[in-house]
Amino acid sequence: MAALEVWYDQKPEDDFNPGDPAIIIRTHEELAVLLDRVSEQSARQPCPSIITVYVADDPYRFPSVRAGVGAEQGYVQVSSRTGRRATLGDDIVGDRVYDFQGHGEDVPLRHEVPLTAVRAVLAAYLDHGGLIPDDFPGLLEVH
Repeated sequence: MAALEVWYDQKPEDDFNPGDPAIIIRTHEELAVLLDRVSEQSARQPCPSIITVYVADDPYRFPSVRAGVGAEQGYVQVSSRTGRRATLGDDIVGDRVYDFQGHGEDVPLRHEVPLTAVRAVLAAYLDHGGLIPDDFPGLLEVH
C-alpha cells in the first residue's frame, strides 16, 4: 500500500504550489471520505468533478489516475508508460462534461460506470502502490 497524492478543489492559480497542498490518502477510510465529499459536491454542481491521483513518493507521477466522481457514476483513466486503461460501461455514444478545477473536459459516456466501480479501481491503486494488475476487472486498454 502506498500513500496517494490527490489533487482536487485546489485554487487554479495555486496548483502545485505551496499554500494549497495536495490531499494525502493513506487508508481506505480516508479514500472513502474523500470520494464521499467529491460525490456530494458533484451532486450540487452542473457537472461532476475530476480528481487526479499519483503515488505520493513517486517523483515521476506514473502511473497516474484521473477519476471523474459524480453523484452516482463516474469513470477512471489510468495512464502509464505502457499505455492507457479506462473503465468501460454501457456502449453509449456521446460525451459528458466533467470539471477539473474550473476546466471542462469531455469524457465519452461509454467510460462511465457506477460509483462503486470507481471506488474499487481507486482502492486497487492504493492497495497495489499505483500498479493496478493488468487483469483487474473493469479496466480495459484504450487506444
